Amino acid sequence: MNLKSSLVLCLLFALAASGVSAAENKEPKQAKSVPFFQVIQDKLQSLFVKKHARERKQLLACAGLTELSHSEKKKFQEESLSLENRQDWLVLVDPQHVLPADYQPADMTAEFKPGWPKKAQLRREAMQQLLIMIEAAQKDGVRLVPISTYRTWQYQDGLYRRNLARHGGKPSGYVARAGESQHHLGTAVDFNTVSPKDENIPALVWLREHAGEYGFSLSFPKGAEAEKENGYPYEAWHYRYITRDAVRLQDDFFGGDQHKTLKFLHDCVFNTQPEK
Repeated sequence: MNLKSSLVLCLLFALAASGVSAAENKEPKQAKSVPFFQVIQDKLQSLFVKKHARERKQLLACAGLTELSHSEKKKFQEESLSLENRQDWLVLVDPQHVLPADYQPADMTAEFKPGWPKKAQLRREAMQQLLIMIEAAQKDGVRLVPISTYRTWQYQDGLYRRNLARHGGKPSGYVARAGESQHHLGTAVDFNTVSPKDENIPALVWLREHAGEYGFSLSFPKGAEAEKENGYPYEAWHYRYITRDAVRLQDDFFGGDQHKTLKFLHDCVFNTQPEK
């Protein structure tokens, strides 16, 4: 019998004993106010929730979130640590966190549909959610068209160089250097347009309201603070698939800011060593 099984049995006997004594001293209705197996579940939760001995207060301090209620703290820890096994979907990419030239995303798949790029590629789970999202938008009378998806390091390098030449040797801000683009990950999509003046076309309005339901998040939001944080100007058309769980963490604790969420996960969850 392993340690966990032994602890479960000990808890069962201890709680059973306490349940009997409680029932003798209280009214039957009061004795049943907390379901027996719920008590066991809560006890087990308190024993095993601290993965790698990582404390809730450490996560809060690392995220800069200290003024939370007890229930919010618990929710924050559960949402944060539940993403540990989705690390490959939540890679931080920006001018300070650069992908190597030989980076290759896993499980890539391609789709060929009218109006799409000749070779629209995404990682399989992202593509599945994209197709579901496009169908949902269509039911609402909105046409979502992915105009740019996965890009290789080499393609992005050529794109950046052409952009430099077009702007007299100065980057426009909308085109990332090779290695710094989310498009390398196989999870980012530009929808319908790449013009700032189109931010309120039906497709982009619909995405702002519904993309999170399918695990997609706006990568570069509007505002000077956001631009300084992530290094890029507002792109109303650029969304990245980060999973629904990560969108929930982003919206519940980081004000809907994808970059702050990914940076927190990178600094405080994925790259934190277990305590001895």
